[in-house]
This record gives sequence, C-alpha cells and structure tokens, in this order.
Amino acid sequence: MKKNFAPAAILAVGMIAFSSIGCKKDNSGSNPPVYTVPDTYNFSDADSIKAKTILSMFAEIEIAINKGNTSGNTVSAAQLKGMYANQGSFFTDTTFNGVTLNLNASGIQLQSSTFTAAQAVMLTVMDSIGIASATGLPASNGVAGVSTRKTLLSAHGIYWRQFFTKTMMGVLLGHQITDILLGDSLNSAVPNAAKIHAWDQAFYLWCVPANFPANRTGVKYWGSYTSQIDSGITKPVTILTGINANTTLLNAFLKGRAALSAGDNATALQQAAIIIPIFETMEAAAALHELNEAKGNLPNGAAAVCGNLSESLGFWTALKFNTHKKISDADYQSVLSLYGDNFYNITPAGIDAILDKISTIYGWDAIKSNL
Repeated sequence: MKKNFAPAAILAVGMIAFSSIGCKKDNSGSNPPVYTVPDTYNFSDADSIKAKTILSMFAEIEIAINKGNTSGNTVSAAQLKGMYANQGSFFTDTTFNGVTLNLNASGIQLQSSTFTAAQAVMLTVMDSIGIASATGLPASNGVAGVSTRKTLLSAHGIYWRQFFTKTMMGVLLGHQITDILLGDSLNSAVPNAAKIHAWDQAFYLWCVPANFPANRTGVKYWGSYTSQIDSGITKPVTILTGINANTTLLNAFLKGRAALSAGDNATALQQAAIIIPIFETMEAAAALHELNEAKGNLPNGAAAVCGNLSESLGFWTALKFNTHKKISDADYQSVLSLYGDNFYNITPAGIDAILDKISTIYGWDAIKSNL
C-alpha cells in the first residue's frame, strides 16, 4: 500500500441441534452439572443493556457521518470525536421495550472500547470525513466530495461511512466480544454472575434477536454479515457457502451460556474457543464477499465500485488488529498492497487479484465465486 492511500497510511443451516440435550461434565466432582441447551437465547436473566448502548452509540455516529452524503453538509470532525469519546452530550436517548438508555450518561466510551492500536486510525478517519465534507464539490478522481450516488468519497474513492463502519465492526465489536467480554466470562477470578453478564453482552453485540435466525428483525453489523457470508451473493440462495457463521456462533453462544448458568466453566471455555477464531474467518470472508459485490457493480460506475471496495478494505483493515488471527503478517500485507492507492483506477483484474489472494490464503477457491 502506498503512502498516499489514507486507510493504509493511517493506520443457517436450520435451527441448532443442541435443543433438549443434557450436557454432563466432570468438572464438579461426583455430581457433574446436568442442564438443557435451549433453542433460543431467551434465558430468564439475560441482560442486553450494555450491548444495546454500544450499538446505539455506534449507529448515531453513523447517522452523523451520513449527513456528509448530501452535498453542502459539512460534518464536524470535532463532533464525531466528541461522540466517539462520549464527550459533549451529542447523543440522543434510545428506548428499547420501554427502557430508555441515556447514552450521554452511560459512562461508555466507544473510543476506549476500541482496540487501542486502532483508535488513532478511527480518529484520522473522522478528520478525513470532516475535510472531505467541507469541499462542497462533486466527487471525482482526485477530488473529495459527494458522488452521484450520494456517498461522501475521498479523493481516492474511499466511501468514508462504509469504511468507518466495517473497520469498527472489527476493532470495536469484534474486539469487545473476543478480547474483553469472553475473557471476562471465563476469568476464574470473576464472580459467576459477572461471567454470565459478560457472555450476554457478547451475544447481543452480534446484533441479532434472541430467537435468531427464525427472527431476523433488526439484525445489523455482524448479525447481517454472518448471514451474507453464509449465503453468498447468489439470490435466491440455492447453495450455502460453507462458512457456517450463523450456525457456529449460535450453537456456541447458546451452549456456552447454558454451561455458565450451570457452573460448567469447562464447557463454556470450549465454546469460547469456537467463537473467538470465527471472527477472523468472518472478517476475511466479508472482505471477499464485498469484492464479489464490487465485480457485480462494475456496470454501475466508479462510485458503486468504490463503495464495495471501501467496505472490503474496512474489513481487511480491522483484521490487522485481530489479536487471534492466524494469517501471517506477510500474507496480510500482500493482500493489503493489492488494494492499491486509488479505487478510481482499479480494474476488474485488480479486483480479481485481491479476491484470489484472500481465497488462496484461506482455502476458499471452491467457494470464492459464491461467497
């Protein structure tokens, strides 16, 4: 990746099969716990408040960024940074099922909740959004502004809102789930009630309802993409891709929560070990998925393609900060360099080169065209 490319520079297959299965473990002496794993996440004491607060704050920052997609609207980088640090009372209260979440007084900061090394990247993105929105110009190759598709693009074709969202899905949501919450839920020094609380927040940061996937109302962020990378780009879906993100996450979250409730920490640990590495798979698969979308958008013009490439690059940028990733630094950088320094100049062959490299690294050649 060249220095003048901003992001680089600033840096279901049905319902689960565990229903009504009695699980027994030998981690409690002669009386191992016996419990049932449910079909849905409708545990009587499940708590989603913190997760909903984080997701609501995330969504309101997106709304603020999206104002820049209309020509003449200047987005304040200072306000975005204030929202990111939860300073300045820029948020609006959110209500879920009659419960009002006061976001400004929540004590939660998305900035401090973001992976530390990625915080500077996100702050620079916010500066870039402010600068691009202030040009008042139509977007074109070499000129930041608003495209004909009403998207705020950098001079090199980065669709800033999508790049922001996809990167944050990894460095905020993925980081909280894999590094913080599942870590807390399995820490032997943490009381069991706190472990359960952390596990609940991790599940709800997936951003799916308790009875997912039968109910997909309101799915967003990873809740949307786990289905997209499972079913791929072919619609209607006839063949699943084999990534199995929905099934993998749902089964593990349900079994792990049931285990924690029964004091079966050994099984919960096993389920966390399933959830954590799937996030690398999802980030890479989502990056490849958006490249396929970019190929499909080639007839629709540069602005459309720039949007998909920005999403793909956002996922790939997030992967850099995934502390559990197995991909080598050399392979990661080899993919990053293929994105080039200007999306306006990318060719169909250039898109295929990125797609093929990711596919080769992760062994997806048989499914890459569907993913």
